[in-house]
Amino acid sequence: MFRGMNPRQIILDCIAIALCVLTVAAVLILWHRLPEQIVTNFDFSGEVGTYSHKSRIFVLLGTMVLMTAMFSVLLRIPALYRHINMPWTIPWGREGQVVSLTKDFLCITNLCITIGNVYLVAASIRGKLLNWLLWLPYGVMFAAMIWFLVRARKICKS
Repeated sequence: MFRGMNPRQIILDCIAIALCVLTVAAVLILWHRLPEQIVTNFDFSGEVGTYSHKSRIFVLLGTMVLMTAMFSVLLRIPALYRHINMPWTIPWGREGQVVSLTKDFLCITNLCITIGNVYLVAASIRGKLLNWLLWLPYGVMFAAMIWFLVRARKICKS
């Protein structure tokens, strides 16, 4: 199950999966306590746009589960991360380093997206969205993308 993953990748992947499972479990356990109407749309300033029946929360949960599962599966299919398209040539003998770096990036991306989705579920139930808090995990993901590109270029140029 975790073959080919280093301990950091295993921990990041397990945290993302655990957050996803715990969020779904919390919604199911607290279903009777949820408000009948939840927010299904926020505008750019974080103000409530549209309310819907609480059963619409399953759309958010389904999206979160699908995205978390997709990234976790991607980590386990070697053909998808071994043939990455880089703007520079990967020197012979350095493929392993680039593959490990790619897996690190996928794990960080998975965790950031899962955290963002968990926050969206919580904001929909609470009816209040703090934009800066929503964009924080995506800012970390963007920084990870820059880190990935800089590290990959360094590995390929050395």
